[in-house]
Amino acid sequence: MISLGGSIGTGLFIGIAAPLSTVGPLGTIIAYLLAGSIMLSTMLCLGELSCAFPHAGSFQHYALMFIPHPIWSYTIGWLYWLSWVLSMAADLTAASMIAHQVFSSIPIYILSLIILTVITCVHLTSVRAFGESEYWFSTIKVLAIIAFIAVGIYLLYQQYNQTHELPTFKTDQGWFPNGFLSIFVCMTIVTYSFQGVELIGSAAGEAQSPQTVLPKIITGVAFRIILFYVLAIAVLALVYPYGTTHDEISPFVWVFNKAGINFASYAMLFVIFCAAISAANSAVYASSRMLWSMAQDNLAPKSFSKVNKRGVPTKGILFIAIIALVSLFSKYIAAEKLYLYLVASTGQVGCFAWIIIAWCQYQFRKGVNQGKYSKDMIKFKSPLFPWLAMISITVNIIIIVGVWFGESGHFILLSEVLLIFVILVSYYFFKKRHLTNKLN
Repeated sequence: MISLGGSIGTGLFIGIAAPLSTVGPLGTIIAYLLAGSIMLSTMLCLGELSCAFPHAGSFQHYALMFIPHPIWSYTIGWLYWLSWVLSMAADLTAASMIAHQVFSSIPIYILSLIILTVITCVHLTSVRAFGESEYWFSTIKVLAIIAFIAVGIYLLYQQYNQTHELPTFKTDQGWFPNGFLSIFVCMTIVTYSFQGVELIGSAAGEAQSPQTVLPKIITGVAFRIILFYVLAIAVLALVYPYGTTHDEISPFVWVFNKAGINFASYAMLFVIFCAAISAANSAVYASSRMLWSMAQDNLAPKSFSKVNKRGVPTKGILFIAIIALVSLFSKYIAAEKLYLYLVASTGQVGCFAWIIIAWCQYQFRKGVNQGKYSKDMIKFKSPLFPWLAMISITVNIIIIVGVWFGESGHFILLSEVLLIFVILVSYYFFKKRHLTNKLN
């Protein structure tokens, strides 16, 4: 449920509007099928690694094990950590935008602060409190998607009875309004929607019996996510005309309003609010465990490796909450623009993380075949070695490069180059300081 909850968030409910308007209905479905396939292959690779080496730091720790120089582990660890913190800020902004529709007298940035405080308190309590809350949030989201699919099918049936024509994915400008290659330009938002499934690797480090639990659920979770996404998007693409403009926060809310179910549209707003809270909830868990793992591996300040008597990394959680205050910028920047900017900033890091996962699995299986690791360590075997890992790496690289040719591609590329430069410089000074402390 943690993995399911982490991936079904605002990227589906709110972010779906962007690809629908950019690449059209058919292009959106192809984009989500492609991203879902890569997500599935990544899950299979991660499942093999997590069963062999359960660790709360997941792939950051695996990068340290299977990639020769620690700078790779340091870079992906901090990039992934920052992406989750920014993702948390995006979800806080989305949740506050929805809450503002009910509590219009309270500014969006104040609502962000209130929600952030509540989520932080939950995580400071215990990991069980996070798990319980995420279970119920995930349940609400799954039931809402099922209800939406049912309402969408009803609308399609009603439309067929009136016109006696079956709706298609073709627009007035053709199957792909902006060309087939535009699919790769919008892939950042699409892959952002699926990112979060890798949380299952972090959760494995705190599960009671990961080798028993993970093989049972890892493919099931992946297929459920693809099923929910593709079915919901297919129904939405048929019901939601290309080029539609509306005032609703999400196309999903627009569909319920069109069906005349006003109560359901309000309920959907509540669901999207829960989705945003759930995604922010997952972000705190993922980023705090990543920070803890890096501190354990001497790639972050040692103070972040300390946990309280309930096993909670309190300093890491509080540090993350402070950085997530970037969501308060909605006081100065339009909340909708701030949300899209934060999403674009995090999507590519997720692709980079998936590349690392696939590469580490490739190196692990190669090590097993060469006798470096015992074959008994493989409790869950990823199929189609080495093709699954290689395809995952190649397609993720294509997605990363493809986004650079989008409307804000140059800005995203420049931001990434500057960010990686800052991380590399910080690595040099961090290791130099660590070495000095060791000698003293």
